[in-house]
Amino acid sequence: MKKFITNKIVLYILGILFLIGLWFIISACVDKNSMIFPDPVATFGRMFQLVGIGDTYRYLGFSVLRLLIGFAISFVVAFLLGMLVNNNEHLYNFFTPLMTFFKAAPTATFVFLFIILIGAKNAPVFVVFTVTMPILYESIVGAFRGTDKAVLAAAQIDGASRFKTMMKIQIPLGIPVISIGVASTFAMAFKIEIMAEIITGFTNGGLGSMIHNSQVVNPTDLTDMFAYSLMAIFLVLIITILTSVLKNKNRPVKLHRRDYSAA
Repeated sequence: MKKFITNKIVLYILGILFLIGLWFIISACVDKNSMIFPDPVATFGRMFQLVGIGDTYRYLGFSVLRLLIGFAISFVVAFLLGMLVNNNEHLYNFFTPLMTFFKAAPTATFVFLFIILIGAKNAPVFVVFTVTMPILYESIVGAFRGTDKAVLAAAQIDGASRFKTMMKIQIPLGIPVISIGVASTFAMAFKIEIMAEIITGFTNGGLGSMIHNSQVVNPTDLTDMFAYSLMAIFLVLIITILTSVLKNKNRPVKLHRRDYSAA
């Protein structure tokens, strides 16, 4: 019995059933007509209807496109900065407080700032970049600086330049750590992008925009808002599961000097 209860799948199912039950109770207490706070049956039913509508995939496509653009720019900038500060303590110390500032600042602050500076249309892209870049930067720098010192010393004895050491040793060895950082950040980036679309109320498409618009169009019936939100939750869960698999397959492997010498 104990083994059955501790099984992960069973616990996941129990957790989901608990949330659905709690959802039913709150819906019944808040609104008996399931309009202001729709119950799971109404929400799931409406979500399946929306999945069958072609415009839903267009809205989702806009959100994914903004996510990929912002995240790709974030990764490229973080990687270049990571290479720049590698083996340079002055630059590393210079960028550390800047990255700390961007990590500490509330995400909503960046949303409103970019709405003013560049408009609501492109704000989600820049919000994704601004929030995720410091996290990716720390992951990349940590991967580079975490390279075994004996391996670096062996490369230096062999006459390898700093650039060659980075390209041949630090980057290859850092890929598992960097992959884990990318995987951990990507699901968060999607949530940030959806949140930015909700705040901006951008009307030319996007899943977050539809969540926002469905509440504005009919504030007394939030079924569409709940359905779009549930759709976003499922997508985040799928991304989280996929990234967890990626993280498990890319566990860092520590290379020692004898391994480098043998190569």
